[in-house]
Amino acid sequence: MSSVSQLKPFLEPKSIAVVGANPNSGEKAFNVVENLANCGYRGKVYPVNPNYTEILGKKCYASVREIPGDVDLAIIVTPRKVVPQIVSQCGEKGIKAAIVVGQGFADAADEEGKRLQQELIETARKSKVRILGPNTVGSANAFIDFTTSFLKQTDIRKLPVGVVCQSGLFFGTVGRLRLLGKGLDLGNSCDIDVAEAMEHFADDPQVKVIVLHIEGIRGDGQRFREAAQRVVKKKPVLALKTGRSERSAKAAQSHTGSLVGKDEAWDAVFKQSGIIRADDIDDLADLVRAFSYLPPMKGRRIGVVTASGGIGIMTLDACAKHNLEVAELTPETKRRLNAMSPTWYRAGNPLDIWPLIINSSRPFGETLRTAMTEVLGDPRIDAIVVFAGAWFQGFKPHITDVMKETADAFPDKPIAWCPYDGWLFDIRSKDLQDVLEDTGRAAVFSIPDDAVRALSRLADYSEFRNR
Repeated sequence: MSSVSQLKPFLEPKSIAVVGANPNSGEKAFNVVENLANCGYRGKVYPVNPNYTEILGKKCYASVREIPGDVDLAIIVTPRKVVPQIVSQCGEKGIKAAIVVGQGFADAADEEGKRLQQELIETARKSKVRILGPNTVGSANAFIDFTTSFLKQTDIRKLPVGVVCQSGLFFGTVGRLRLLGKGLDLGNSCDIDVAEAMEHFADDPQVKVIVLHIEGIRGDGQRFREAAQRVVKKKPVLALKTGRSERSAKAAQSHTGSLVGKDEAWDAVFKQSGIIRADDIDDLADLVRAFSYLPPMKGRRIGVVTASGGIGIMTLDACAKHNLEVAELTPETKRRLNAMSPTWYRAGNPLDIWPLIINSSRPFGETLRTAMTEVLGDPRIDAIVVFAGAWFQGFKPHITDVMKETADAFPDKPIAWCPYDGWLFDIRSKDLQDVLEDTGRAAVFSIPDDAVRALSRLADYSEFRNR
């Protein structure tokens, strides 16, 4: 059986047994049954707990063996010592997938936890039950309004992103990073590992970008490397590898019981396999935007369109830092731009649009659109960075409309926009980011350095694929 069919019950279950369910309700109840209902899950949910006959209006069963009909997925939220026995019962029932939420297995400080994890592994193999976890919040699929998290989740978005992580933190919003799309929290990875989860998302048509959060891996590092080399040929893989320092590596081993390894070795594996490594969580957020919303880079030549000459200089520095070329515009492009400009201004790259705006009788947005069109239409330009304030939204045409229309006209050239706040109108770039990115037409960044760094990684991936 392929990994796609084996992992499908974790992401597309039609029926779920919650073993160890409780009747408590509210935000501090950490109630999986309640959270499934609140997120809009439309499948069948069977609470299982021998101490109750009903939980939150649903009939409660003493064991999974008493549930009528088939069950695709078991979510086990019991104390650790009974987990192997419950997994065995799942096998008897014909349940092929189980999420073990509880901690205290290989992540524990005592030998009993390690022994229980080994017993869990052996029981799962004997019972032919696949295990996600232990020590996990489980799985999520925004496309079917589904999450197994015991934490309340209100912001799971239908993004084209498949998340493979070792912390439930990545099922929420952290800094600038907002996921999900689809997600698998591996926890201790006693069974399903990074390689298998990554290969599953490689064959998922709803996933465009794969995101990895890795503390370490258990078992065969060669398996991960070979899987990565196969997957990267299909889709971009972005990785945030934590546990870089000696102290954080020890903490990671305590968190999930994973083997961390030398950071230099991980760097080499990522480079050899074509995985794009994020520097930190905000860098990962920018990379997710770039790879989710922008077309591939065909080269490394950048055009810069800015409402601030000072920012243009900063963008030049960023391009030099991140190995992108600020290309010379063709004489034809310069001639057309100079025709729009006052006599004292000579158009170039970066292009300051203020002289063009003050020299034109047309609306601001139309002048910006014309300038962007000229730069994007230049055969020497592969992508552009636009630094123009959010306050442009106060004029007609709106800047978000200008961005969408220009992106439609140049579908093969990425547009990275930095819509700084302030000036004239109380309009915030965060609001415009949601409007624009929901169309999947352009990516929004906080500062030029972030935009340029993301475009550089986009170019790195294109070059790797072409090689």
